[in-house]
Amino acid sequence: MSHELRTPLNAVIGYSEMLADDAVAGGYAGIEPDLRKIKAAGTHLLSLINEVLDLSKIEAGKVEISAAQFDVATLIEQASAAVRPSMNDSNITLRVHCEAGLGSMYSDEVKVRQVLMNLLSNACKFTEKGSIDVMAGRIERAGAAWIKIAVVDTGIGISAEQIEKLFADFYQVDRSTTRKYGGTGLGLAISRRFCHLLGGEITVESRLHQGSIFTVLLPVQGVAQEMAASA
Repeated sequence: MSHELRTPLNAVIGYSEMLADDAVAGGYAGIEPDLRKIKAAGTHLLSLINEVLDLSKIEAGKVEISAAQFDVATLIEQASAAVRPSMNDSNITLRVHCEAGLGSMYSDEVKVRQVLMNLLSNACKFTEKGSIDVMAGRIERAGAAWIKIAVVDTGIGISAEQIEKLFADFYQVDRSTTRKYGGTGLGLAISRRFCHLLGGEITVESRLHQGSIFTVLLPVQGVAQEMAASA
């Protein structure tokens, strides 16, 4: 199912990009914006399909943990760099603050990156102007070392009533928000499940019209290693 959905869609995205480049080179720059819209729509649809497939795998118990040692600061910088292009036409400042000695962790790098990308994408989506700060450091809890990553935005915020349902599958804050910002309502649900699979957790603090703070806590080692050994 994954292959059948993704393969033709990737072809649409790839060929639309090629046609856009050829249009400019061939003197047909007037049609380039439409071709770029096709690519953008295809990329958006692919992200929605990926979220639905991820949830299906989680519910079926088919998610595998591929743990390895990786540098946390590098992962954060890469994820931040990936979302910067979407902020080019906005009035948002993205800042990254990694404490000295952040070091490495033993976990599933792909899933940690996806969690962070989900949080950064949400912050960009719901912040029209202002700032987004990513702050990362190490903490001690129950005698073990943990990585703490907080994504702080000055966006539209979330009410106390909405926070209670925020991590539910397919939950959207409200219909007007869905119409304006789009999305499936799965990004946060998947992020929480990935954090749990990796032995950690994700929490949120927010005030309506004042912004939000999403905090991810993941073990540096130990829990992820045990899970990887049994996967």
